[in-house]
Amino acid sequence: MDGRLDISVVMCTWNGVRFLQEQLDSILDQTYPVREIIVQDDGSTDGTWDLLKQYSRLHPLIRIYRNEAAHGINGNFFSAMARAQGDYIAISDQDDIWEPRKLEIQAQAIGDKMLCSARSVPFSTDGYPVKVDRRRPNTHLIRLAYICELPGHSMLFRRRLLDFIHDGEHSMLYYDTQILDVAAAAESIVYVDKSLVHFRRHAEAATASRPLQTRLLSMGALEYVWTSLIHHRRLQWEVRRRMMTVKAILEACPFDTVSRREALEMCSLQLKRGPWAALKRIHFFVRHSHVLFHADEPRSAVRWLRAIFFNWSCGYYYRAYIGQPKTT
Repeated sequence: MDGRLDISVVMCTWNGVRFLQEQLDSILDQTYPVREIIVQDDGSTDGTWDLLKQYSRLHPLIRIYRNEAAHGINGNFFSAMARAQGDYIAISDQDDIWEPRKLEIQAQAIGDKMLCSARSVPFSTDGYPVKVDRRRPNTHLIRLAYICELPGHSMLFRRRLLDFIHDGEHSMLYYDTQILDVAAAAESIVYVDKSLVHFRRHAEAATASRPLQTRLLSMGALEYVWTSLIHHRRLQWEVRRRMMTVKAILEACPFDTVSRREALEMCSLQLKRGPWAALKRIHFFVRHSHVLFHADEPRSAVRWLRAIFFNWSCGYYYRAYIGQPKTT
């Protein structure tokens, strides 16, 4: 392809007719040529499928598929990505808008890395609250083991990354978190600090969540401390469940990197109980405080205090599970 990357764009849809046309147009208007645009629908009941059929007739580049039964987010994306014929895959959500040079800029930036991400800026057209976080995301595996810093819709990655993910459809982790953890285990992520995706926020979005104030002594910060302590046992159960999953993913990776070894140590510490294990975790968090929080967070006493408290607060990421029954 004349030195160009062989890229497949993969999108999954479900009842997204309200915003789908705008996103399809932004992909078709990319300055960088792609091999194909794969769109797989998970049983939409609105006009999504009719719109996809219309676009596929007008644009042969678009290949559409419809699941006979609902696959869910992970099942839909993993099966759609398996259809990709390109050496690289760019993930697309159904309701975002891409900048025209998104793929061009990422194709130039990825180099010999396995994954390239870029800044996505949230926006809303229906009054849904949004918060723009200007901080540079942390791409270290120790951070990513707890939270997905780089969303799937921002990713361009080598298709062979999927070879290292086993049984991904049935994982408790979203597909993009699994992909990101494997790339981080290989220490093979590049981040483009340019706004290339306009990330639409609305109540019907699968990952809808309201922004929280986290400034010191803000109501959000106080709620963070209160929730972490009051619901500690329930949240730590979720932490252990997640660390078991992350540990299994990393053990299946063939990469002999410092990040992978340290993350496996952390997962093992999180799975142990008792005061001695707690002290070991605190020591680990303080020692790795420079990669535990945001990348641009300065070295300070506050950062070390946060690292100590992280032994109790790391479950806060999973507060949505409070009140829900435990699942295996």
